[in-house]
Amino acid sequence: MQQLWEVKETKKNERNIKGRDLVDVVFLWSVPDVLNSNLYKEKVNKIPKTFSSTKEYLNSFVNPLIEETHAALLSSMETLRRAPAFKFWDIKPSKDFKPPKNLYYEVTLQTMSDSITNGDRKLLEFNDLIAVTDKKPTRIDDLRCSNEPYLLALVVGVNEDNPHLVTILASKPIVFEEDIIETTKKGKGVKKSQSQSLFGVYLINMMTNIRIWTALHPDPEGGNLKLISRVLQSNNEVGGESCASCQENSESVVSQHVEKMLRSFKLNSSQEGAILSCLEAKSCNNCNNIKLIWGPPGTGKTKTTSVLLLNILKVRCRTLTCAPTNIAVLELASRVVNLVSESLRFGGYGLGDIVLFGNQERMKIQEREDLFDVFLDYRVDKLYNCFQAVTGWRANVNHMISFLSDPKQVYHQSLIKNSLSFKQFVEERFRKLRMDLHYQFSTLFLHLPTALLSFGVAEKINRTNDLLRVMTFSDVVSNHKSLHGRLKYIVRDSGKENGRLENDSRKQECLKMLISICRSIDLPDFIGKFALKKLCLANAYLIFCTASSSAKLHTSSPIQLLVIDEAAQLKECESAIPLQLSGLQHAVLIGDEKQLPAMIQSKIASEADLGRSLFERLVLLGHKKQLLNMQYRMHPSISIFPNREFYGMKILDAPSVRLRSYERKFLPEKMYGPYSFINIPYGREQFGQGYSSKNVVEVSVVAEIVSKLHAVSRKAQKPISIGVISPYKAQVFAIQEKLGEKYNTNEQITVSVRSVDGFQGGEEDIIIISTVRSNGRGAIGFLSNQQRTNVALTRARYCLWILGNEATLTNNKSVWRQLVDDAKARDCFHDAEEDESLAKCIERSTTALDDLDKLQNKKLISFENSIWKVWLSDEFLKSLERIIDSEMNKRIMSYLEVLSNGELHQESETESDNLFRQHEIHNGLSLIWAIDIIKKENHHVQILKIWHVLQSSEVSRAEKCLEKHYKRYTKVKIERCRYISSQGNLVVPMRWPVKSCSKNDIITDVSRSFALLNVVEEFESPRPIKKKSKLNKVWKIRRKVQLQRS
Repeated sequence: MQQLWEVKETKKNERNIKGRDLVDVVFLWSVPDVLNSNLYKEKVNKIPKTFSSTKEYLNSFVNPLIEETHAALLSSMETLRRAPAFKFWDIKPSKDFKPPKNLYYEVTLQTMSDSITNGDRKLLEFNDLIAVTDKKPTRIDDLRCSNEPYLLALVVGVNEDNPHLVTILASKPIVFEEDIIETTKKGKGVKKSQSQSLFGVYLINMMTNIRIWTALHPDPEGGNLKLISRVLQSNNEVGGESCASCQENSESVVSQHVEKMLRSFKLNSSQEGAILSCLEAKSCNNCNNIKLIWGPPGTGKTKTTSVLLLNILKVRCRTLTCAPTNIAVLELASRVVNLVSESLRFGGYGLGDIVLFGNQERMKIQEREDLFDVFLDYRVDKLYNCFQAVTGWRANVNHMISFLSDPKQVYHQSLIKNSLSFKQFVEERFRKLRMDLHYQFSTLFLHLPTALLSFGVAEKINRTNDLLRVMTFSDVVSNHKSLHGRLKYIVRDSGKENGRLENDSRKQECLKMLISICRSIDLPDFIGKFALKKLCLANAYLIFCTASSSAKLHTSSPIQLLVIDEAAQLKECESAIPLQLSGLQHAVLIGDEKQLPAMIQSKIASEADLGRSLFERLVLLGHKKQLLNMQYRMHPSISIFPNREFYGMKILDAPSVRLRSYERKFLPEKMYGPYSFINIPYGREQFGQGYSSKNVVEVSVVAEIVSKLHAVSRKAQKPISIGVISPYKAQVFAIQEKLGEKYNTNEQITVSVRSVDGFQGGEEDIIIISTVRSNGRGAIGFLSNQQRTNVALTRARYCLWILGNEATLTNNKSVWRQLVDDAKARDCFHDAEEDESLAKCIERSTTALDDLDKLQNKKLISFENSIWKVWLSDEFLKSLERIIDSEMNKRIMSYLEVLSNGELHQESETESDNLFRQHEIHNGLSLIWAIDIIKKENHHVQILKIWHVLQSSEVSRAEKCLEKHYKRYTKVKIERCRYISSQGNLVVPMRWPVKSCSKNDIITDVSRSFALLNVVEEFESPRPIKKKSKLNKVWKIRRKVQLQRS
């Protein structure tokens, strides 16, 4: 099983799980406990700002962390229907199984399709919390396993060679049915039959919370609490100046060479000052320092951090750089790698001192080719091929030495295996060895840390590669006497031997180099992947990972310096993981407490300040922070409001953004200047998915503006990057659906639609903010959060356009009232109707909403003089919500009227195995409908069922869902859906008696009596009709209809 960094080493033959106390707490919760949102309300106290001891400090986070874990589990219950479920192919107690507490089981997972796992997760992962159930649950009552109403398990091991084999720790014994149990000699039950199905239903992953829990309960003997003890109280020395001893020797701490080098990066004075301050603090051996760098939006925080890390790398200080998220880690690592790569020699020598590690899938490393060479798993795979006993670099060097020393002997030894001539053999053998050594030497250059491969050895390898590249057949087969004897011979006939001397000299030098390289690299011939990981991590100088993943470094070599990027987004209790690393002396926290804090699911834990960062708490205590005071991103018209509102006008606009050339005019209308508030008074605020808010009128306006920008970009052939931001997930989803994939493959325009939280750290040419809220109460919910507002307002480079309802946003005392007033004062306030195209768009949207409101409560509708009733599915009504266009609605309803009048011949008589039909409405928008059956009193009656209205690109996915739906229909119901009865050029609906299905059934034309029908669900399945020829059956049906009419 996979043991690396996942499970503590076995003690006394008993498995020991990290964070076991937290796991046991979770295992004790019953279903009512999980569903009780106030379970820990009285146990969670507010986390204080100062602490009397490290014990009080660590304990203050324990109950809030338990509550947050509880809230995450409660949230998973609300989406249980969509939770991935994994079928157990086999399950048996493991060798560590020891009741009543250590209930370990080995499980083999069945390979499952995306449709069964809901496409979210293909496999279970380490520290996944699962519910073991008898069936795939659709509601909480289904969380049963045999007689147990609620059985949880934690994945404590995953086989790295076969991830379908996992080890779980169960909360209760898993009892199987008696008929499928085989008892072993030790009395353990083993499931052998598949008559009883078991599922593992994914609930949450506890990895991060378990790591935090472990950090909150450190080893009393081996823990490093030096830095934590420095942040307990209000101590200005933590973030203040260096100690007196260091100040006296400040000239020796930061050399003039370093200052000169910093100037080459064209940093401003605040950036240089921040870097120099951190370098001084790092060099202090008298006390432990924590430096704060305050980086507001656009002030070059990432550039400053990357230059700082480059300087730290040059002085060989072993440093961990971490951040709360993979995205932040990848961005910073990429910047540093680019900087370092500019000064590398010998094909990347020195890059081995930088290592990035983490979950490959979550990091999406396959999309980050620029980071392949520093990613740990990739590096280990490459080095593993170099450290094989038979085919590794040392074996190939020895082969090359033997071959160059005496090629004839090597040839004669291999005569049995080949039939090549001497020259052919030499050329082929040399080519193969040279190619293998070139690849392996290049790998050692690139991936071995400089602590294991010195610069001198690197020079020899580089020289050897050059020699091997120019050597020819004559070089290899030149006389291999000693160099001393060779020179005596050459003196007698120098004219003939000049060429041979050069050849022999090249060969002799190459041999000396190869022998020297072998002696200089003191590493085993064979190293396994596990040992290679430890080797790379232990000898790297710059290590990048998330704060949570830094838990894997607690068994590695000591770390001297910790750098936390986006520190204001990291929960303080989570920062306790890297702050306790062995050997750690100093820390640098880089962030902005004015932007978004960490995400907390529990309202109780949030109110207890679990989401507060160490950075923010130190700022609240008055610790000094180094401000980066010049912004390079926003046009001054954009930056002025957030600068005044959130930063007290401390931020300067860089000269580059004040230039006239920085002002871009993308659209001609006045409202599309660098900064605008666009008032949309007729928006409709609705609830979307997950009780989140959405405003479909604003959705339509966003789509119209993006369409206008696309047209301008295509005409001018100039690229534009657009970001659409909304605080509400439902609005983000609605905008994404409205825009579809139209702009995904366009080279001239890129459109990114994300929530405010998803946009932190991002920037685009144009930002459009959809505020959503539109009500008479002035209720704006968490839109009033100042940190969230700050992030949204500071993402744009050239243009920021804010869409909102003036009356709603000003009817409260939030920052949005100031924003609207400021826009008016600066003549940046505009009504959407000023743009004629937006006015028409709003009119279409509001009319469509009115039409949709009329349909919402009517499942079954009829048109004037229609002969068919039309059933509108929930999916169809949701489709209309996404379109919100009165003109398109008219086209759709017009077509439905045609269908309801019986004009189905062309649509229904096409050859198809499917019950449903597709019709293109307009511009790639297709309607999907079918003839279906409903039950009315004592009859089954045909109706028209309208399923979807979708873009053509989405039709195939909808069809697959409908095919699954129709598989639940009985054979009789399918046949009745297919029956077609004609009356002249029209198709008329039919009906059948419910109770009787004999051959004498009367099938009635109901076209004249359909108006009396009400919608009733069909609960009673019809009995099968006797088999008969389809052609004969249809003829008899139509004959009966004709007789009845006559």
